[in-house]
Amino acid sequence: MRKQCVLYALVTFVVLYTVLVCSAIPTVYKPLTSIPASGLMSAPCLTPTPSSLNFDIFCQFSYHSKPYICDPSGALSRTEIEMLDASIRPLNFTTCFCEHPYTCEPSQSRFAIVVVPSTSIESLGVCDISMEFTRPYTLAAAALIYAEELAHHWMEGCKADLMIIYIHSFDPGKLRKPYIVPLYRYNYAHLSRFSHPLAVARRRSVYAAINDYLKGLSKIVSSKPVEVQSSVPDWAILVSFAFVALAFFSIYIGNCITNRIGTSYWQSKPSSAATIRMANDRWRAGFGGGMMMQNGGINMKSSMMFKQFNRRTKIAQNMQKI
Repeated sequence: MRKQCVLYALVTFVVLYTVLVCSAIPTVYKPLTSIPASGLMSAPCLTPTPSSLNFDIFCQFSYHSKPYICDPSGALSRTEIEMLDASIRPLNFTTCFCEHPYTCEPSQSRFAIVVVPSTSIESLGVCDISMEFTRPYTLAAAALIYAEELAHHWMEGCKADLMIIYIHSFDPGKLRKPYIVPLYRYNYAHLSRFSHPLAVARRRSVYAAINDYLKGLSKIVSSKPVEVQSSVPDWAILVSFAFVALAFFSIYIGNCITNRIGTSYWQSKPSSAATIRMANDRWRAGFGGGMMMQNGGINMKSSMMFKQFNRRTKIAQNMQKI
């Protein structure tokens, strides 16, 4: 009887201890996982790194034996992964996870496909240590931020030239809006203009969405780098030079006209002065001549009167003598 009581007490203690531990675990780990979204890989900075021991289990490499496809939730079946591998093999890619037992071929471009089951805009702020996270206003911007954060988090163990991140949903149960985000880096840095999120139809399966993107991948990879061109078009530069040349030509023409007008003015000024001087001389000569003529007439009249007076005097004297 006593043994049964002791055994009952031990069982009760173990049960109570188990309940307490299970209830305490969420409280203890709440600061590390306090993110609204549920599921795997909700925050990119909290996912296992390629150097961690359980990374191959996390990505299920042993399940599909393709070390460049990380599918934690098992969204792709083995058959679908085999079909994706058939589309990827002609592109001459190798895995970016170069940790043992996987090896990377130096002559091939490093490649990875990551399937993210769910995330949320709020979970992106968990990875911001500086607490300066700016909330994105669109899901496309949030998808791009998630992809860049994940690539940065895996940078030491996976320097992928091309990483394709498929985000299945944001805030699971509330909004299912899939996105594919390709990131072109390192050897494909010249293709960074293609690193933008692409919306996927809700009814589109994960395999169909990824396979559709892989169909046009060979054309993107084989495209040549775009030459850096000036932001100002060539015609604008030519028009600017034409206006500058026209301005210099106008200045030259204006200078020539000014010089000619000034020269003709100074050349015509002495002749006008001589003309005025000659006119003055003529006026003086005419004035003097007129005065002389007037004075001469008076003298002639006075002399004539004097002669007539003398004649009269002589006649009177002769008359008296008679």
